[in-house]
Amino acid sequence: MKTRDCASGKAVVLLSGGLDSTAAIALAPEAGFEPVAALFFDYGQHAARKEERAARGIAGFYRISFERIELPWMARFSKSALVAGAGEPPRWSPDRLEDAAPRAVWVENRNGIFINVAAFYAAEQGMDAVVAGFNREEAAAFPDNGGEFIDRINRALELSIGRSVRVVAPTLAMMKREIVERSLALDFPWELLWSCYRGGDLPCGSCESCLRLRRAVAGTGAEGRVRFEKEDV
Repeated sequence: MKTRDCASGKAVVLLSGGLDSTAAIALAPEAGFEPVAALFFDYGQHAARKEERAARGIAGFYRISFERIELPWMARFSKSALVAGAGEPPRWSPDRLEDAAPRAVWVENRNGIFINVAAFYAAEQGMDAVVAGFNREEAAAFPDNGGEFIDRINRALELSIGRSVRVVAPTLAMMKREIVERSLALDFPWELLWSCYRGGDLPCGSCESCLRLRRAVAGTGAEGRVRFEKEDV
């Protein structure tokens, strides 16, 4: 189930329960790191319960430890539509996926907060890296998903952490489709994924995150293994 041949350093993973963070676990050994723990953050997002259930299942699948971190103060201040009480995540259109992501679903500095918490955890646990599922497709819309962000935060961590801990993203250069194609060659828990902004019985199929996943799996062996509430868009 797990490939450890290329791994050397120990790592904690930022695990949301979605495609990218799950693929980052599977591909981390190729980057020289063995995921041994996962952190899931509950910051008051609409899909928190669904995401946590997915993340717990995925951590179990890869046989790594799981920690749930609560950040309730983020929900108090955030105006993002991803957060309960700040409006519903908007429906999106497939022909707009190349547009900049709507400001409504960006939680400012969320990734920076998560990384700093995870870097503290890694340092205290004697780990060497924080693994994230950042990718080229979402970096075009969200600036805190790209290589420049990783470079800058790694420079900051050199000063703020007393030992060497850095952020690595095995999926950084990939589009979502490429992530799916790489994952199809692995033992991958497709049925456990939750990539939806909403918290319904099934992924809604029409939020921006769902539409990106649907486009990525279309016509592949993963298409029938990922279900959506809204099958036609």
